[in-house]
Amino acid sequence: MNNEIRSDKSREQRPWARPRDFILLGLIVVAALTLFLIPPLLNPADSIEVLVYHEGVVIDRFILEEGTSRLLSYDQLPAIEIQQWPDRSIAIVRSDCPDQVCVKTGRIRFAGQFAACLPNNFVIVLQGRSETEGVDAVA
Repeated sequence: MNNEIRSDKSREQRPWARPRDFILLGLIVVAALTLFLIPPLLNPADSIEVLVYHEGVVIDRFILEEGTSRLLSYDQLPAIEIQQWPDRSIAIVRSDCPDQVCVKTGRIRFAGQFAACLPNNFVIVLQGRSETEGVDAVA
């Protein structure tokens, strides 16, 4: 019986979180941020190529250039407009699809990112291009 009283008292006196809990939480946050922020820095692309697909076929391809701003529309699907900004980002700004997920995706700017309007079978993919691409000398 005496042991039960002691355990109840120790539970009441125990803090919700101990300092080592905050240290562990901090390490987890740092690891997550590192995994999120480092990959774009590890694989820098000299230029970013934009591939525009409609129904699985590439209908346009161009390089994102710094300082270039333009509004693009295609004959295959005039209801969709793509905006390119001077900071080397691109987005779907207008579409006639019902849910507007493609417009809400916002700007994309890093190699590997994409924006898709699935009801219209329309996809924008960003690919990194490096000047050193070609045959691997080590292979």
